Amino acid sequence: MISQRLINIAAAIGVLLGAIGFVRTGSIIVGAAIAFTGFRQERRIERYLPFAIGVALIAVAIVLPHGR
Repeated sequence: MISQRLINIAAAIGVLLGAIGFVRTGSIIVGAAIAFTGFRQERRIERYLPFAIGVALIAVAIVLPHGR
């Protein structure tokens, strides 16, 4: 299983990438970190809600148009 520290580092890298202009890549990384956080929980709602939010964030990042 992935450690919580690694998930936090990945989320921080995703936020940093989003802040410097790589919004799509940053949001995909943050979404994956949120989804992996849900796998570590024991209760059902605490497991599926972060997973659903992470998957939704990844889907929105993929669907975003290129803003030029």
